[in-house]
Amino acid sequence: MFSHHLPDDELYFVHIERYAQHHFIKRFAKDYPGRQWEVTLASIIEDLRRVRALGDTAQVDELRNDGTCWLFKYNFAIALSKRSPKGSGNRCLVFLDSETHQLHVLVVYRKDDLPRNQSETSYLNSVFAQEFSQFAQRFEKNETVPLSHGSM
Repeated sequence: MFSHHLPDDELYFVHIERYAQHHFIKRFAKDYPGRQWEVTLASIIEDLRRVRALGDTAQVDELRNDGTCWLFKYNFAIALSKRSPKGSGNRCLVFLDSETHQLHVLVVYRKDDLPRNQSETSYLNSVFAQEFSQFAQRFEKNETVPLSHGSM
């Protein structure tokens, strides 16, 4: 859930960042061949386009916000898997810019993909800082509302 509502209910443009494509999405596409992954990815994009509707659901876990930008996890299920999005362990790390109405899917992962010697929070923070400095700097420029969610 978002701690603050988005300023409007317009559709957002969704970008899949190159890092997500190269490091994780390829593996999902290989593990779920054919239409199963294609339908799942299309569903993720459509859900994120209507991000305001997701804001009050358990599918979104806000990590940071500064009033114009949000960093959050989005839980999703694989098409035809008969698992709930939250229980599936499949997640996206997403950066939202409400001023430009754009969402950037930074990382798409399974909880099993994460390093065993590092917490989910620590891993996502390090990837965000190292691979997406242009977005991390947005939080440094503005006053960020930190959220503590334990282990994300």
